[in-house]
Amino acid sequence: MAQKSTHELDILNGPILKKYILFLIPLALGYILQLLFNAADVIVVGQFAGATALAAVGSTTALVNLYLNIYTGLATGVNILTARAYATGDNESTKDIVHTSMGLSFVVGVIFLVVGLLTVHPLLLMTGTPTDILDMASLYLRIYCLSMPASVVYNFGASVLRSIGDTKRPMYYLLGAGVVNLIINLFTVIVLNMGVAGVAIGTAVSSYVSAVLVVITLMREESSLKLYLNKMRLDGKVVKDILQFGIPVAVQNSMFSIPNIMIQSAINSFGSLYVAGNSAAQSLEGFQIAFLTANGIGAATFISQHVGAGKYKRADRVLRTILICSTVISLAIGATFVVLRVPLLGLYNRNITVIEIASRRLIITALTDFLDAAMCIISNTIRGYGKSVPPMVITLIFVCGFRMVWLILLFPFFKFFEFVIMAWPVSWILAIPVLYVYYRKIRRHYPDTDREETAATV
Repeated sequence: MAQKSTHELDILNGPILKKYILFLIPLALGYILQLLFNAADVIVVGQFAGATALAAVGSTTALVNLYLNIYTGLATGVNILTARAYATGDNESTKDIVHTSMGLSFVVGVIFLVVGLLTVHPLLLMTGTPTDILDMASLYLRIYCLSMPASVVYNFGASVLRSIGDTKRPMYYLLGAGVVNLIINLFTVIVLNMGVAGVAIGTAVSSYVSAVLVVITLMREESSLKLYLNKMRLDGKVVKDILQFGIPVAVQNSMFSIPNIMIQSAINSFGSLYVAGNSAAQSLEGFQIAFLTANGIGAATFISQHVGAGKYKRADRVLRTILICSTVISLAIGATFVVLRVPLLGLYNRNITVIEIASRRLIITALTDFLDAAMCIISNTIRGYGKSVPPMVITLIFVCGFRMVWLILLFPFFKFFEFVIMAWPVSWILAIPVLYVYYRKIRRHYPDTDREETAATV
């Protein structure tokens, strides 16, 4: 008999929109809280340590996103596998996935710590970080690297919980960690005058708080998700399956970061004020992207469970619901940000020039991020149907490849800030039709009715 969790959200039955909203809101709030780790860093240093410190922290955003994108990509493999096994009621497979996933998270976390510490300075030099902020940016990143093992453990553990629709507990843990982060930031920067080092310490400590909480939660579970520390292992088959789904996402996410690092490098060429302005807008926009990310995870979780349970007809309705929901939410948030951009950006820095530069970016990206959400949703829907490599290839060509061509071949002729920023929405417009055509191709290999409906007619 299947061992069910008392925190499970039954996403296979009942009204789709209601269940999806119940799943989406805590998940998006969780991502927002995770973003607050960095936003708190940016706001505190911008207000109490000056524009130079703000630029130093902001200049690390692309590199921090590179690290995050890789191990959150691997965590997607955990989410998809756990969702499928749990939906079919396969307790033994679910247990194997949970224990292998958490064992793998510790290994991956240590690898990231070592590699991160060894590559901080070369990567900052490669992105053309201005010399006046290079030392501060390097210090911030080195301390940030100490949080990587905890971040990997948290993201893998949270993916296990989210696979059954439990998005509330991960959100609560990030809320507690976010409060810890803010308190440490204010104390180290205002009282101890530690600048970027202080906010980096706050981020590291809060990451370990959230990781410990999610591990304790899995240890106290009474369902097939229950974690026994002495049973953690690296089952070869499960590791292979996790990597089969996770590596293409990690590669895709990391490859996203390469043209984004090139974009950051192009912005760096305009000087520290542009770096500060772009950092402020990017940090604010991150709250909108939190819903984008949550919708992507929602698509992976909902579609994976429905495909695993053989509910193909309902899966079609799920996809339509998620696309409509994400578009409405993204446009509403984007329009709000554009209308209130001056006071919102003023929270990061009161310099008029910085706010003006940030506004120029925000008007472009905030109103087009719904396209990014659609691209992410369709990609994860394809993964939910068991195909992880094709969306990676399509994205690498039509998004990453295009952005690199945009910067290498066209930017030398159009050296202005808005042209750099336009690389994002134009690439989304190119990728979405290709992804949708591929989705329709694989969808034709599955029945148009649910498995239980087919069985009833036999």
